[in-house]
Amino acid sequence: MSEQGPRATFRNPSEADGPQLLDLLQRAFHRWPQFELEATPLDHVCWKMRSDPIAVRHQWVAVIDGKIVAMMLRIVRRVRVKGRDYLVRDGVDAAIDSRYEGQRLMGAMLDHSLESTKGSEIELTFSFTSNPRMERRSLRLGFKPLDNPIQALEKPCRARAIAARRREKYGGRLPNPLAALGISLRTAWNGFRHPPHLRRVGGTWSIDTLERFDDRTDRFFDEAARPFDFLVVRRQGYMNWRYCDPAAARFTVRVAKQEGSILGYLILKISEGEGYIADILVLPGRVDVARSLIEDALRCFREAGAERVNCWMVARHPYNGILRRYGFMDSGKKIIFTYRAESLDDEVLAFVAEAGARLHLTQGDSDWV
Repeated sequence: MSEQGPRATFRNPSEADGPQLLDLLQRAFHRWPQFELEATPLDHVCWKMRSDPIAVRHQWVAVIDGKIVAMMLRIVRRVRVKGRDYLVRDGVDAAIDSRYEGQRLMGAMLDHSLESTKGSEIELTFSFTSNPRMERRSLRLGFKPLDNPIQALEKPCRARAIAARRREKYGGRLPNPLAALGISLRTAWNGFRHPPHLRRVGGTWSIDTLERFDDRTDRFFDEAARPFDFLVVRRQGYMNWRYCDPAAARFTVRVAKQEGSILGYLILKISEGEGYIADILVLPGRVDVARSLIEDALRCFREAGAERVNCWMVARHPYNGILRRYGFMDSGKKIIFTYRAESLDDEVLAFVAEAGARLHLTQGDSDWV
């Protein structure tokens, strides 16, 4: 253990520390987690700690007088870079007791974590944020941004409901009918620029709800990953942890299958009037399958009465153009993704920053949904 002043020590947490971690998070943020859960917030904290067997070695707490006063949670997983898999770390939650703010306790804990894991198995670190200040801090620490950025796409479904909710939450000068008209005009302009498909997709495959991913998942992923040079590894164990554990959130997994083989999947979520496409992946060249999964998801959202559907998609991605023709448009919200090589040679990742980089990053790759 290391010391900060005469009293603070740093250590890796365990799930037994969950109540203290949750207390810190809920005091630090107006709402944590910031979306609906089937499970309890405590279950959600412990779920985050279980992303990988080695994850606990990369999570830290600061302890003073036997109490946790600062914390840092990280998710550990694998990323496939040009056909090879590497261990990656993603810092997802951090909080500090207000009594110790301004004493460089968080900085000291971060320094300790870097020193303790130097030369460790982690080969790459990445981070998602919407905060320009956090982006500037990441860049100072040697992180790099994308030139093929992630776009926060949205499809308005009920313009008046969106306008009313926005006014209730944020206020605004425009009355609801005018705000709704503005949304409808944006939707019409998007339809002019990206003409919608006139016919629904027909195919010989079926689309069903999957309760848990099975042995077919790994074979499907290895094939579906081929067009991309950078994406999170979506193997069976990871997918069941991320989308099929009630402590994560309530997701619906829709899978397109033909003769027992997976052709593609789409993972959706409905929460507080909003729909989310958390993840989508299909076999190479199967635009027809991608379209059918999107049409199926939009039906689910329509039946649930969703006001709007949200989806992150890399700007220059084959699925982006497909989504645009189904009424999705750039919301203008900035999603900042930065990355840094750790024990990995910088040259291995040099292509990631290029405008033409073949990236597959979705909202489900973060902990924002």
